Amino acid sequence: MIYDIFRWIGILSGYPAHLLFFKKKIYYENKASQSRRVRGGALIISNHFNPLDFVLNVVVFFPRKLFVVAGEDAFRNKLQSFGMRFWGGIEANRKTRTLRFIAQSANEIKKGHLVQIFPEGHNTDDGTIKAFYPSYVLIALRAKAPIIPVVIDGNYGPFKRTHLIIGEKIDVMQYLESDRFTKEDVLRINDIVRQKVLDLREELDRRIEQDKQKRKGH
Repeated sequence: MIYDIFRWIGILSGYPAHLLFFKKKIYYENKASQSRRVRGGALIISNHFNPLDFVLNVVVFFPRKLFVVAGEDAFRNKLQSFGMRFWGGIEANRKTRTLRFIAQSANEIKKGHLVQIFPEGHNTDDGTIKAFYPSYVLIALRAKAPIIPVVIDGNYGPFKRTHLIIGEKIDVMQYLESDRFTKEDVLRINDIVRQKVLDLREELDRRIEQDKQKRKGH
């Protein structure tokens, strides 16, 4: 309860900053069948520029609470750890290489929650989408839950417009012949999902350019 109280305080106090830094334009891969109102548990994956990516997605999927998988640096001291807890932080410690975060994330999704993870595992240095670590596939398979891909252009800052596109749900279970899966299955699904994200990035760029041309036409 105490974490939820601080989370709401953070959301309300941060709303002015949201208006300044997240003048956002949201696209949908298939608007006829999609909305931001996600029902039930799901795993949200996104490309990664900086911590503002998570803040943006908190706003996008509001009022749903968005748990987030983050590296050990976000939990380095008691104050940061407390802050991450009320935001729903799940620690993925890359130094100890513990996989506990996979079970924790899957359990939250099974409870009907939304969990955010950045499959690249680190910020991009040039805006391109890097290789994906496949641990997110394990989370989705264990939870038997869909993956919702989100691609962001990272155009943050005052008087800028941030663009993002939300892809259709990806049912990872459809790629299995049974409930049991192998390492090869996980790697194959990882390749499929990453390609879908790359396709979404191209679609986002196309939609942005299309809107620019429309404005010029006026």
